[in-house]
Amino acid sequence: MYFATIFEQDEEKLIVADKTKTKIFYLDKLCADFGIQPFFDMVDFINEQDDELIKKISDEINSDRKPDITDISQLNFAAAIPYPLRNVICLGKNYKDHVAEVNAAFGSNKPDPKAPIYFSKAAMYASGPNDEISVYSEVTSQVDYEVELIAIIGKPALNVAKDEAEDYIFGYAVGHDFSVRDIQSERKQWLFGKSFDGHFAMGAWIAHKSIIPFPVELEISLKVNGEIRQQSNTKNMIFDIPTTISDLTRGMTLYPADMIMTGTPSGVGMGRNPQEFLKPGDVLTASIEGIETFDVTMCD
Repeated sequence: MYFATIFEQDEEKLIVADKTKTKIFYLDKLCADFGIQPFFDMVDFINEQDDELIKKISDEINSDRKPDITDISQLNFAAAIPYPLRNVICLGKNYKDHVAEVNAAFGSNKPDPKAPIYFSKAAMYASGPNDEISVYSEVTSQVDYEVELIAIIGKPALNVAKDEAEDYIFGYAVGHDFSVRDIQSERKQWLFGKSFDGHFAMGAWIAHKSIIPFPVELEISLKVNGEIRQQSNTKNMIFDIPTTISDLTRGMTLYPADMIMTGTPSGVGMGRNPQEFLKPGDVLTASIEGIETFDVTMCD
């Protein structure tokens, strides 16, 4: 099943859909039938949900119950988690081909990482489908695109063994990790160049882990103005999701609705020859098999 956040008359509402996204229900209506209080937002739901509630929801939406929504085109989608719980955790250089293009861009010959490289992406809010996202042309001319799979934590996780990692995942989403390359290079660190307002984007839908086979091996791609720039499969990660969760939780507790961006494949603007960064009017189409395809548009 899939979970999403929509706006109706400027009010956030949570919806849930079957795996075909043709039967869509208001989550609050389902939970009212179960005798459960409404959830404040997606973070609240992920924090409170458990296997029993997920099964109830799944059974109900796959029953003969009449859906609340039949025309998905009329929905006003937000990012699935419009206001992240805290900074988004990101993996750098997590695809071999991306490591190679970074080396080529900087004239270096660094080996693949021997341990995961983490950085934090400050995100007070998430940009969502069909949003306009600034390239900050008065500040920079080097805003870059990076499509990524987001793994969303479903319950508190500390000292998690690799073979238990899936149990701690709620689901998966499609994400954009925008990067301001010149600021990254000048400052010799990533936080500022990764954290411009609006430069964390995610799709409307979270695919619950129950519909995504584990290990996660999904086609991932990004187009700029219809041209494919990035195309790979999540099986090509250097450090897979179990490794990442196990490694992080050796000393850091992950909480429900924490998000891990799992790295980007090759094809970023910095790696092209000549380099090709984003400009106002560019339309980016991010897609991950079995989850979602969504657009954002760059503005000035």
